[in-house]
Amino acid sequence: MHLGIETSSKNCSVALWDSMGNVWSNEKESDAFVHAEQLHQMIEELLAQAGATFKQLERVVVGRGPGSYTGLRIGVSCAKGIAYSLGIPLYSISTLVLMGIAKNVLSTPQDILLVMDARRNEVYGSWFRDGVMSEPAAIIFEEGTLNVESNQVFIVGENATKLIPFLREGDKAFDVLPSAVWMANSAAAEFMLNEDVAYFEPQYVKPFVPTLSKKQ
Repeated sequence: MHLGIETSSKNCSVALWDSMGNVWSNEKESDAFVHAEQLHQMIEELLAQAGATFKQLERVVVGRGPGSYTGLRIGVSCAKGIAYSLGIPLYSISTLVLMGIAKNVLSTPQDILLVMDARRNEVYGSWFRDGVMSEPAAIIFEEGTLNVESNQVFIVGENATKLIPFLREGDKAFDVLPSAVWMANSAAAEFMLNEDVAYFEPQYVKPFVPTLSKKQ
């Protein structure tokens, strides 16, 4: 039995799957970002739904980002805690890959830009071309940003349609949120990395800068 945890966006999700192809999932989408309060309860509910226990888990898979700093810290901390306490392997997978699998675009001939939303016209994104994925980076869209691209571009991810004003003729944008359920898809296996429980950190793309309160 495998446990998946994905908390990089407002969609807090967990999944269980086994070698027989059975998949169970539980997710809650909320703008209030209540991951810290609900994640552990969601996992317990999911195990009960599947009639399983923690002792049956063989590994934990967690979305490594990019995404919300707070969300990633919550999910990764939970995944590391479970893996360490049970003495089972910890794996990670890119949040961006999960959204590509969800929209079934990773095998298309178009150039794919997988994105997580950032402020204004900025995204955290990776290019997926000919089966090869680039390292995620911060990308700011302006008029003409895609003019250097020779092929049709599909932009897939969190709030991807905010970039429609910057698309050329033939380019397309599709909104989707990452979910742990796609970790159970056979296409996800090749993108998973075996991590060191002690040293693994999420993939933030940008350093975290705390916001100072305006209250005196």
